[in-house]
Amino acid sequence: MTLRLAILGSSPCDRCAANCCKQNGHDYAVLLEGDERRKFAAFAMDALIVGEQCSVVEKVLPYRHGRCVFLGEDDRCTIYEDRPVNCRRFECVTGYHFAGSNMGGHSRFLELNPTVRRMLEDW
Repeated sequence: MTLRLAILGSSPCDRCAANCCKQNGHDYAVLLEGDERRKFAAFAMDALIVGEQCSVVEKVLPYRHGRCVFLGEDDRCTIYEDRPVNCRRFECVTGYHFAGSNMGGHSRFLELNPTVRRMLEDW
């Protein structure tokens, strides 16, 4: 996988239909960190994150009508230059495994978004 990532480079976001910003099996659009909790407070909501050892309430950006509150009608981020760090970290290509299930399967995001998986296969 590392060699494939080195060859491919970063995610081909320019070819995507903003699947990562649309409700696709997740309860919220993005988990906020640090100062983002204050910065996006007017748009955030509380989400209970249940773990094996404990549960915690975190601030998240919700979906509105199945879309991130900052996703424009043109499927482009309206706050791209100022988006949360977890939006910046996400790359669908990191969950892609050449040959899919033969290599242990794709990430849950790619299992829930076959159009993105096909895009990566053709990339």
